[in-house]
Amino acid sequence: MTESNLKKTWLALSAEAIEVDILTQFILPALLPSWNFEGNEFCIEYPTGKGGDKVDIAVRKNTSTDNFAQSKSNPFLIIELKKRMLDISTGSKDYQKAVVQLKRYLDTSATNCKTVRWAILTNGNYIQLFRRHGRVVYPYTENILLTPDNIDEKIALIKKYIDQPEKCLSVALYNNKGGVGKTTTTINLAGILSLPAPYGFNKKVLVVDFDPNQKDLSDLLDFKAPPLKLSEFFLDYKNYKIEDVISSYRLKASNNHEYGFDIIPADEEFLRIGNRINSITIGTLRNCLSSLRKVYDYILIDSPPGSGFFNQEAIAASDVVLMPSKHNGIASFKNAALAIRSIFPTIGEKRRSHNSELGNPFPLPIFFNGEQISSAGKQQAQKAIFQIIKQVKTEEKIDITPFFFPKYTNAQKNLEIFELPSYAHIASASFSHRPAVFNNKKAREYYSDLVREYFI
Repeated sequence: MTESNLKKTWLALSAEAIEVDILTQFILPALLPSWNFEGNEFCIEYPTGKGGDKVDIAVRKNTSTDNFAQSKSNPFLIIELKKRMLDISTGSKDYQKAVVQLKRYLDTSATNCKTVRWAILTNGNYIQLFRRHGRVVYPYTENILLTPDNIDEKIALIKKYIDQPEKCLSVALYNNKGGVGKTTTTINLAGILSLPAPYGFNKKVLVVDFDPNQKDLSDLLDFKAPPLKLSEFFLDYKNYKIEDVISSYRLKASNNHEYGFDIIPADEEFLRIGNRINSITIGTLRNCLSSLRKVYDYILIDSPPGSGFFNQEAIAASDVVLMPSKHNGIASFKNAALAIRSIFPTIGEKRRSHNSELGNPFPLPIFFNGEQISSAGKQQAQKAIFQIIKQVKTEEKIDITPFFFPKYTNAQKNLEIFELPSYAHIASASFSHRPAVFNNKKAREYYSDLVREYFI
Protein backbone atom coordinates (compact mmCIF):
# COMPACT_ATOMS: atom_id res chain seq x y z
CA MET A 1 0.00 0.00 0.00
CA THR A 2 1.31 3.46 -0.95
CA GLU A 3 2.05 5.66 2.04
CA SER A 4 0.31 9.05 2.19
CA ASN A 5 2.34 12.24 2.02
CA LEU A 6 1.15 12.97 5.56
CA LYS A 7 2.51 9.70 6.90
CA LYS A 8 5.82 9.92 5.00
CA THR A 9 6.40 13.47 6.21
CA TRP A 10 5.59 12.53 9.79
CA LEU A 11 7.87 9.48 9.69
CA ALA A 12 10.73 11.68 8.43
CA LEU A 13 10.38 14.04 11.39
CA SER A 14 13.34 13.78 13.77
CA ALA A 15 12.75 12.42 17.27
CA GLU A 16 14.56 15.55 18.48
CA ALA A 17 12.55 17.99 16.38
CA ILE A 18 11.92 21.36 18.02
CA GLU A 19 8.91 23.59 17.40
CA VAL A 20 10.26 25.23 14.24
CA ASP A 21 11.10 21.81 12.76
CA ILE A 22 7.59 20.50 13.43
CA LEU A 23 6.16 23.65 11.87
CA THR A 24 8.29 23.70 8.71
CA GLN A 25 8.71 19.96 8.16
CA PHE A 26 5.26 18.64 9.14
CA ILE A 27 2.55 21.23 9.82
CA LEU A 28 3.03 23.43 6.77
CA PRO A 29 3.96 20.84 4.10
CA ALA A 30 1.65 18.02 5.22
CA LEU A 31 -0.85 18.58 8.05
CA LEU A 32 -2.51 21.79 6.87
CA PRO A 33 -2.72 20.64 3.23
CA SER A 34 -4.38 17.41 4.44
CA TRP A 35 -7.03 19.65 6.02
CA ASN A 36 -7.37 21.58 2.72
CA PHE A 37 -5.74 24.78 3.95
CA GLU A 38 -3.60 26.62 1.41
CA GLY A 39 -0.34 28.54 1.73
CA ASN A 40 -1.97 31.96 2.14
CA GLU A 41 -4.45 30.76 4.76
CA PHE A 42 -2.17 30.81 7.80
CA CYS A 43 -0.14 33.25 9.89
CA ILE A 44 2.95 32.23 11.87
CA GLU A 45 3.65 33.73 15.32
CA TYR A 46 0.14 35.15 15.43
CA PRO A 47 -0.38 37.84 18.13
CA THR A 48 -3.38 36.89 20.25
CA GLY A 49 -4.09 40.44 21.38
CA LYS A 50 -3.35 39.60 25.01
CA GLY A 51 -0.10 41.28 26.05
CA GLY A 52 2.84 39.91 24.11
CA ASP A 53 1.31 36.44 23.65
CA LYS A 54 1.79 34.84 20.24
CA VAL A 55 0.45 31.47 19.20
CA ASP A 56 2.63 29.44 16.83
CA ILE A 57 0.17 29.46 13.94
CA ALA A 58 -3.34 30.74 13.19
CA VAL A 59 -5.43 29.46 10.31
CA ARG A 60 -8.57 30.46 8.40
CA LYS A 61 -9.99 29.75 4.96
CA ASN A 62 -9.87 32.72 2.63
CA THR A 63 -12.99 34.36 1.30
CA SER A 64 -13.52 36.03 -2.06
CA THR A 65 -12.74 39.41 -0.49
CA ASP A 66 -10.34 38.54 2.33
CA ASN A 67 -6.93 36.88 2.22
CA PHE A 68 -6.12 35.74 5.75
CA ALA A 69 -2.35 35.96 5.34
CA GLN A 70 -2.80 39.64 4.49
CA SER A 71 -5.68 40.71 6.75
CA LYS A 72 -4.66 38.50 9.70
CA SER A 73 -8.21 38.87 10.99
CA ASN A 74 -10.81 36.48 12.42
CA PRO A 75 -8.80 33.24 12.74
CA PHE A 76 -10.77 29.99 12.87
CA LEU A 77 -8.10 27.61 14.20
CA ILE A 78 -4.92 28.06 16.22
CA ILE A 79 -2.08 25.56 16.69
CA GLU A 80 0.37 25.55 19.59
CA LEU A 81 3.52 23.49 19.06
CA LYS A 82 5.88 21.89 21.57
CA LYS A 83 9.23 20.22 20.93
CA ARG A 84 8.99 16.52 20.29
CA MET A 85 10.98 15.42 23.33
CA LEU A 86 8.68 17.33 25.70
CA ASP A 87 6.32 15.01 27.55
CA ILE A 88 2.82 16.32 26.88
CA SER A 89 1.04 13.07 27.63
CA THR A 90 -2.20 13.61 29.54
CA GLY A 91 -1.61 14.55 33.16
CA SER A 92 2.07 15.40 32.81
CA LYS A 93 3.25 18.69 34.27
CA ASP A 94 4.23 20.00 30.83
CA TYR A 95 0.84 19.01 29.43
CA GLN A 96 -0.96 20.90 32.17
CA LYS A 97 1.20 23.98 31.56
CA ALA A 98 0.56 23.79 27.80
CA VAL A 99 -3.21 23.59 28.30
CA VAL A 100 -3.14 26.65 30.58
CA GLN A 101 -1.14 28.45 27.88
CA LEU A 102 -3.62 27.46 25.16
CA LYS A 103 -6.57 28.61 27.24
CA ARG A 104 -4.87 31.96 27.83
CA TYR A 105 -4.71 32.42 24.06
CA LEU A 106 -8.46 31.76 23.91
CA ASP A 107 -9.44 33.94 26.85
CA THR A 108 -11.96 36.68 26.07
CA SER A 109 -9.22 39.23 26.74
CA ALA A 110 -7.21 37.84 23.78
CA THR A 111 -8.92 40.22 21.38
CA ASN A 112 -7.41 38.88 18.13
CA CYS A 113 -8.64 35.34 18.85
CA LYS A 114 -12.31 36.04 19.55
CA THR A 115 -13.42 34.17 16.44
CA VAL A 116 -11.33 31.04 17.06
CA ARG A 117 -13.50 27.91 17.17
CA TRP A 118 -10.81 25.21 17.42
CA ALA A 119 -7.33 24.86 18.87
CA ILE A 120 -4.68 22.17 18.41
CA LEU A 121 -1.93 21.20 20.85
CA THR A 122 0.75 18.94 19.40
CA ASN A 123 4.42 17.98 19.67
CA GLY A 124 4.35 15.57 16.74
CA ASN A 125 3.90 12.59 19.07
CA TYR A 126 0.59 13.67 20.63
CA ILE A 127 -2.19 15.74 19.13
CA GLN A 128 -5.32 17.02 20.84
CA LEU A 129 -8.22 19.09 19.54
CA PHE A 130 -9.81 21.71 21.81
CA ARG A 131 -13.14 23.37 21.14
CA ARG A 132 -14.23 26.87 22.04
CA HIS A 133 -17.89 27.73 22.63
CA GLY A 134 -18.33 31.25 23.98
CA ARG A 135 -16.17 31.44 27.12
CA VAL A 136 -15.88 27.66 27.39
CA VAL A 137 -12.70 25.95 26.17
CA TYR A 138 -12.54 22.19 26.60
CA PRO A 139 -10.76 19.13 25.14
CA TYR A 140 -12.95 17.91 22.29
CA THR A 141 -10.83 14.81 21.67
CA GLU A 142 -8.58 12.68 23.77
CA ASN A 143 -4.90 13.51 23.75
CA ILE A 144 -4.16 11.16 20.84
CA LEU A 145 -0.85 9.32 20.60
CA LEU A 146 0.08 9.21 16.90
CA THR A 147 1.54 6.01 15.44
CA PRO A 148 2.45 4.89 11.92
CA ASP A 149 -0.69 2.74 11.93
CA ASN A 150 -3.14 5.45 12.99
CA ILE A 151 -1.82 8.81 11.81
CA ASP A 152 -3.90 9.03 8.63
CA GLU A 153 -7.05 7.96 10.46
CA LYS A 154 -6.62 10.30 13.43
CA ILE A 155 -5.71 13.36 11.38
CA ALA A 156 -8.70 12.68 9.11
CA LEU A 157 -10.94 12.38 12.17
CA ILE A 158 -9.81 15.77 13.45
CA LYS A 159 -10.46 17.20 9.98
CA LYS A 160 -14.01 15.86 10.13
CA TYR A 161 -14.62 17.60 13.46
CA ILE A 162 -13.09 20.88 12.25
CA ASP A 163 -15.08 20.82 9.00
CA GLN A 164 -18.39 20.16 10.76
CA PRO A 165 -18.47 22.49 13.77
CA GLU A 166 -21.47 22.01 16.01
CA LYS A 167 -23.69 24.83 17.19
CA CYS A 168 -24.47 23.35 20.58
CA LEU A 169 -22.77 23.16 23.96
CA SER A 170 -24.18 20.32 26.05
CA VAL A 171 -24.10 20.97 29.81
CA ALA A 172 -24.89 18.49 32.58
CA LEU A 173 -25.93 19.95 35.93
CA TYR A 174 -24.35 17.55 38.40
CA ASN A 175 -23.66 17.03 42.07
CA ASN A 176 -23.58 13.71 43.87
CA LYS A 177 -25.41 15.37 46.76
CA GLY A 178 -29.06 16.38 46.57
CA GLY A 179 -30.39 19.75 47.66
CA VAL A 180 -27.76 21.93 46.00
CA GLY A 181 -30.17 23.52 43.51
CA LYS A 182 -29.41 21.65 40.27
CA THR A 183 -33.00 21.80 39.01
CA THR A 184 -33.52 25.44 39.95
CA THR A 185 -30.25 26.30 38.24
CA THR A 186 -31.20 24.33 35.11
CA ILE A 187 -34.59 25.99 34.75
CA ASN A 188 -33.31 29.51 35.29
CA LEU A 189 -30.25 29.01 33.09
CA ALA A 190 -32.56 27.89 30.31
CA GLY A 191 -34.78 30.87 30.99
CA ILE A 192 -32.08 33.54 30.95
CA LEU A 193 -30.25 32.04 27.97
CA SER A 194 -33.47 31.89 25.92
CA LEU A 195 -34.90 35.31 26.86
CA PRO A 196 -34.59 37.84 24.05
CA ALA A 197 -32.22 40.78 24.44
CA PRO A 198 -31.96 43.03 26.38
CA TYR A 199 -33.41 40.78 29.10
CA GLY A 200 -31.44 37.65 28.23
CA PHE A 201 -29.16 36.16 25.60
CA ASN A 202 -31.57 35.10 22.82
CA LYS A 203 -30.25 31.53 22.57
CA LYS A 204 -32.08 28.42 21.41
CA VAL A 205 -32.17 26.06 24.41
CA LEU A 206 -33.26 22.49 25.07
CA VAL A 207 -33.66 21.18 28.63
CA VAL A 208 -33.49 17.43 29.29
CA ASP A 209 -34.96 16.13 32.55
CA PHE A 210 -33.04 12.90 33.04
CA ASP A 211 -34.18 12.23 36.60
CA PRO A 212 -37.15 9.85 36.31
CA ASN A 213 -37.22 9.26 40.07
CA GLN A 214 -38.01 12.83 41.07
CA LYS A 215 -39.13 14.58 37.85
CA ASP A 216 -38.75 17.90 39.66
CA LEU A 217 -38.00 19.90 36.55
CA SER A 218 -40.87 18.42 34.55
CA ASP A 219 -43.30 18.95 37.45
CA LEU A 220 -42.26 22.57 37.96
CA LEU A 221 -43.13 23.73 34.44
CA ASP A 222 -46.51 23.72 32.70
CA PHE A 223 -46.29 22.25 29.21
CA LYS A 224 -48.02 19.72 26.97
CA ALA A 225 -46.54 16.21 27.00
CA PRO A 226 -44.85 15.14 23.74
CA PRO A 227 -46.32 12.32 21.63
CA LEU A 228 -43.44 9.92 22.35
CA LYS A 229 -41.92 8.95 25.69
CA LEU A 230 -38.17 9.35 26.10
CA SER A 231 -37.82 5.73 27.24
CA GLU A 232 -39.34 4.46 23.96
CA PHE A 233 -37.03 6.61 21.91
CA PHE A 234 -34.02 5.77 24.08
CA LEU A 235 -34.41 2.02 23.58
CA ASP A 236 -34.82 2.26 19.80
CA TYR A 237 -33.60 5.73 18.79
CA LYS A 238 -32.66 4.78 15.24
CA ASN A 239 -36.29 4.06 14.37
CA TYR A 240 -37.95 7.14 15.89
CA LYS A 241 -37.76 10.89 15.41
CA ILE A 242 -36.20 12.84 18.26
CA GLU A 243 -38.62 15.70 17.55
CA ASP A 244 -41.46 13.51 18.85
CA VAL A 245 -39.89 13.48 22.32
CA ILE A 246 -39.65 17.27 22.62
CA SER A 247 -42.18 19.62 24.22
CA SER A 248 -42.32 23.34 23.74
CA TYR A 249 -42.46 25.62 26.78
CA ARG A 250 -43.51 29.08 25.64
CA LEU A 251 -45.03 32.21 27.17
CA LYS A 252 -46.37 35.32 25.46
CA ALA A 253 -45.04 38.78 26.14
CA SER A 254 -47.28 41.83 26.18
CA ASN A 255 -46.38 42.47 22.53
CA ASN A 256 -47.61 38.93 21.69
CA HIS A 257 -44.08 37.72 20.94
CA GLU A 258 -43.38 34.26 22.33
CA TYR A 259 -40.36 33.37 24.41
CA GLY A 260 -39.19 30.19 26.14
CA PHE A 261 -37.34 26.97 25.48
CA ASP A 262 -37.86 23.30 24.62
CA ILE A 263 -38.03 20.37 27.02
CA ILE A 264 -37.55 16.63 26.94
CA PRO A 265 -39.52 15.71 30.07
CA ALA A 266 -38.65 13.01 32.58
CA ASP A 267 -40.17 9.60 31.95
CA GLU A 268 -41.16 7.34 34.83
CA GLU A 269 -41.33 4.41 32.43
CA PHE A 270 -37.55 4.17 32.76
CA LEU A 271 -38.09 2.86 36.29
CA ARG A 272 -40.14 -0.07 34.98
CA ILE A 273 -37.67 -1.24 32.33
CA GLY A 274 -34.58 -1.49 34.50
CA ASN A 275 -33.60 -4.91 33.17
CA ARG A 276 -33.42 -3.57 29.61
CA ILE A 277 -31.41 -0.52 30.68
CA ASN A 278 -28.71 -2.73 32.19
CA SER A 279 -27.70 -3.87 28.70
CA ILE A 280 -27.31 -0.33 27.35
CA THR A 281 -23.79 1.07 27.00
CA ILE A 282 -23.04 4.46 28.49
CA GLY A 283 -23.22 7.18 25.84
CA THR A 284 -26.61 6.27 24.38
CA LEU A 285 -28.24 9.55 25.49
CA ARG A 286 -25.54 11.51 23.67
CA ASN A 287 -26.29 9.53 20.52
CA CYS A 288 -30.01 10.18 21.00
CA LEU A 289 -29.36 13.91 21.11
CA SER A 290 -26.67 14.02 18.41
CA SER A 291 -28.92 15.35 15.63
CA LEU A 292 -29.90 18.28 17.87
CA ARG A 293 -26.34 19.51 18.31
CA LYS A 294 -26.68 21.54 15.11
CA VAL A 295 -30.11 22.88 16.14
CA TYR A 296 -29.68 24.27 19.66
CA ASP A 297 -27.16 26.67 21.15
CA TYR A 298 -27.36 24.90 24.53
CA ILE A 299 -28.63 21.55 25.75
CA LEU A 300 -28.98 21.55 29.56
CA ILE A 301 -29.30 18.15 31.23
CA ASP A 302 -30.68 17.96 34.76
CA SER A 303 -29.02 14.89 36.27
CA PRO A 304 -30.07 13.03 39.44
CA PRO A 305 -27.83 12.81 42.50
CA GLY A 306 -25.86 9.63 43.14
CA SER A 307 -23.76 7.57 40.77
CA GLY A 308 -26.24 5.32 38.98
CA PHE A 309 -27.15 4.78 35.36
CA PHE A 310 -29.12 8.02 34.85
CA ASN A 311 -26.42 10.09 36.47
CA GLN A 312 -23.70 8.53 34.30
CA GLU A 313 -25.75 8.87 31.11
CA ALA A 314 -26.43 12.55 31.78
CA ILE A 315 -22.71 13.23 32.27
CA ALA A 316 -21.74 11.12 29.24
CA ALA A 317 -24.11 13.17 27.08
CA SER A 318 -22.45 16.42 28.09
CA ASP A 319 -19.50 18.40 26.79
CA VAL A 320 -19.04 20.13 30.12
CA VAL A 321 -20.35 19.63 33.65
CA LEU A 322 -21.54 22.47 35.89
CA MET A 323 -21.48 21.67 39.61
CA PRO A 324 -23.59 23.78 41.99
CA SER A 325 -22.32 23.42 45.56
CA LYS A 326 -22.95 24.66 49.09
CA HIS A 327 -20.15 26.44 50.94
CA ASN A 328 -20.72 24.31 54.05
CA GLY A 329 -20.77 20.98 52.21
CA ILE A 330 -17.32 19.44 52.54
CA ALA A 331 -18.72 16.15 51.24
CA SER A 332 -19.77 18.03 48.12
CA PHE A 333 -16.22 19.36 47.66
CA LYS A 334 -14.77 15.87 48.06
CA ASN A 335 -17.24 14.51 45.54
CA ALA A 336 -16.33 17.25 43.08
CA ALA A 337 -12.64 16.33 43.46
CA LEU A 338 -13.45 12.64 42.98
CA ALA A 339 -15.53 13.44 39.90
CA ILE A 340 -12.75 15.52 38.34
CA ARG A 341 -9.97 13.00 38.84
CA SER A 342 -11.90 9.72 38.50
CA ILE A 343 -15.63 9.76 37.69
CA PHE A 344 -15.53 11.92 34.55
CA PRO A 345 -12.52 10.11 33.02
CA THR A 346 -14.21 6.75 33.70
CA ILE A 347 -17.45 7.89 32.06
CA GLY A 348 -15.44 9.33 29.18
CA GLU A 349 -13.81 5.95 28.62
CA LYS A 350 -17.20 4.26 28.63
CA ARG A 351 -18.76 6.63 26.11
CA ARG A 352 -15.86 6.16 23.71
CA SER A 353 -17.40 2.81 22.84
CA HIS A 354 -19.91 4.99 20.94
CA ASN A 355 -17.75 8.00 20.07
CA SER A 356 -14.09 7.05 19.62
CA GLU A 357 -11.47 9.69 20.52
CA LEU A 358 -14.11 11.95 22.13
CA GLY A 359 -12.61 13.76 25.12
CA ASN A 360 -13.84 13.25 28.68
CA PRO A 361 -16.77 15.28 30.03
CA PHE A 362 -15.06 18.46 31.18
CA PRO A 363 -15.77 20.00 34.60
CA LEU A 364 -16.40 23.72 34.87
CA PRO A 365 -15.39 25.41 38.15
CA ILE A 366 -17.79 24.85 41.04
CA PHE A 367 -19.97 27.69 42.30
CA PHE A 368 -21.76 28.36 45.59
CA ASN A 369 -25.48 28.23 45.00
CA GLY A 370 -28.21 30.08 46.86
CA GLU A 371 -26.88 30.79 50.34
CA GLN A 372 -25.63 33.85 52.17
CA ILE A 373 -21.99 33.27 53.09
CA SER A 374 -20.20 35.05 55.91
CA SER A 375 -16.51 35.87 55.66
CA ALA A 376 -15.75 33.22 58.27
CA GLY A 377 -17.81 30.62 56.39
CA LYS A 378 -16.07 31.47 53.13
CA GLN A 379 -12.63 31.14 54.70
CA GLN A 380 -13.59 27.81 56.23
CA ALA A 381 -14.73 26.53 52.83
CA GLN A 382 -11.54 27.76 51.16
CA LYS A 383 -9.42 26.02 53.78
CA ALA A 384 -11.30 22.74 53.32
CA ILE A 385 -10.93 22.96 49.54
CA PHE A 386 -7.22 23.71 49.80
CA GLN A 387 -6.71 20.56 51.85
CA ILE A 388 -8.51 18.50 49.20
CA ILE A 389 -6.44 20.07 46.41
CA LYS A 390 -3.23 19.42 48.33
CA GLN A 391 -4.14 15.79 48.97
CA VAL A 392 -4.96 15.11 45.32
CA LYS A 393 -1.76 16.82 44.16
CA THR A 394 0.34 14.81 46.62
CA GLU A 395 -1.28 11.43 46.02
CA GLU A 396 -2.08 11.58 42.31
CA LYS A 397 0.12 14.37 40.92
CA ILE A 398 -2.96 16.12 39.52
CA ASP A 399 -3.61 19.83 40.02
CA ILE A 400 -7.35 20.42 40.35
CA THR A 401 -6.96 24.02 41.56
CA PRO A 402 -8.56 25.57 38.41
CA PHE A 403 -11.82 23.72 39.05
CA PHE A 404 -12.20 25.27 42.50
CA PHE A 405 -10.25 28.54 42.23
CA PRO A 406 -10.24 29.43 38.50
CA LYS A 407 -8.58 32.82 39.07
CA TYR A 408 -5.76 31.47 41.22
CA THR A 409 -2.20 31.85 39.93
CA ASN A 410 1.19 31.69 41.61
CA ALA A 411 1.44 35.45 41.15
CA GLN A 412 -2.09 36.27 42.33
CA LYS A 413 -3.48 33.84 44.88
CA ASN A 414 -7.13 34.66 44.14
CA LEU A 415 -9.44 32.31 46.05
CA GLU A 416 -12.64 33.69 44.56
CA ILE A 417 -15.45 31.20 43.88
CA PHE A 418 -18.50 32.44 42.00
CA GLU A 419 -21.55 32.88 44.21
CA LEU A 420 -25.17 32.80 43.08
CA PRO A 421 -26.92 34.61 45.94
CA SER A 422 -30.00 33.42 47.76
CA TYR A 423 -33.16 35.23 46.75
CA ALA A 424 -36.70 34.51 47.88
CA HIS A 425 -38.28 35.03 44.45
CA ILE A 426 -36.08 32.32 42.92
CA ALA A 427 -37.26 29.69 45.38
CA SER A 428 -40.92 30.77 45.30
CA ALA A 429 -41.12 30.92 41.49
CA SER A 430 -41.95 27.21 41.37
CA PHE A 431 -45.49 28.00 42.51
CA SER A 432 -46.05 30.01 39.33
CA HIS A 433 -44.70 27.18 37.11
CA ARG A 434 -42.25 29.65 35.59
CA PRO A 435 -38.51 30.25 35.86
CA ALA A 436 -37.84 33.08 38.28
CA VAL A 437 -35.93 34.93 35.55
CA PHE A 438 -39.18 35.29 33.57
CA ASN A 439 -40.84 37.19 36.41
CA ASN A 440 -38.19 38.96 38.39
CA LYS A 441 -35.51 41.53 37.50
CA LYS A 442 -33.21 40.60 40.38
CA ALA A 443 -33.27 36.92 39.40
CA ARG A 444 -32.42 37.91 35.82
CA GLU A 445 -29.43 39.87 37.09
CA TYR A 446 -28.15 36.93 39.15
CA TYR A 447 -28.45 34.37 36.38
CA SER A 448 -27.09 36.79 33.77
CA ASP A 449 -23.99 37.04 35.97
CA LEU A 450 -23.80 33.22 36.05
CA VAL A 451 -24.02 33.02 32.25
CA ARG A 452 -21.33 35.68 31.80
CA GLU A 453 -19.06 33.98 34.33
CA TYR A 454 -19.22 30.56 32.66
CA PHE A 455 -20.64 30.66 29.15
CA ILE A 456 -20.79 33.92 27.22
